[in-house]
Amino acid sequence: MNVNLTAKNKANGVCVISLKGDIGAETVNDFKVQIDGIIKNSIKNYIMDFQDITYLNSIGVGAIAAALKKVKKFQGNIKLINVSSSVQELFEMTRLTKVFEIYDSEEDAIRSYESK
Repeated sequence: MNVNLTAKNKANGVCVISLKGDIGAETVNDFKVQIDGIIKNSIKNYIMDFQDITYLNSIGVGAIAAALKKVKKFQGNIKLINVSSSVQELFEMTRLTKVFEIYDSEEDAIRSYESK
């Protein structure tokens, strides 16, 4: 099991983070190191793309919530896209659907930043 994060800065000041692999007990520390490296830069607004996530448990969800907390300190936000039904259920069970905005596409998520 492993996790890999790839960040792409968009022209409108939003960074899209593509998640790939598993985020659980064995990989959560690697996830935290990678996400901390990404959110250290000057960008405030992020989109996490779950397209290539093969496994996520409550430990991983906790790490994602911790990343949001760090970003919020700088008046930023993290929005989610390409969330599978099983990941959606996990976010619903942990009530994080009230904290994270989930969109169907990258374009919709970017547009939501532009409208604020």
